[in-house]
Amino acid sequence: PEDFARNIEEKGMLAESKKSYRSLDTEASGLVILIRSLLNPYDEISNLDTEKALVSLKRLNVVQTEMKALSVKIKNLESEFAE
Repeated sequence: PEDFARNIEEKGMLAESKKSYRSLDTEASGLVILIRSLLNPYDEISNLDTEKALVSLKRLNVVQTEMKALSVKIKNLESEFAE
């Protein structure tokens, strides 16, 4: 009974982790598009909104770090089910 409950809990954690990863991946894609538009190489340098780009880039870095951690967690959980 304890193993069954733990198994259900781990499957829930795996599903939640995958959902969070997909959500972060979507956010990251949007941030990349935004950053590229803010740093348009054809615009005058003085007209670039570097403050917005910097805020977006910092958020992208946080999202990427979270995605890397989730990826490891997902792989670890999946390997437990493969045993």
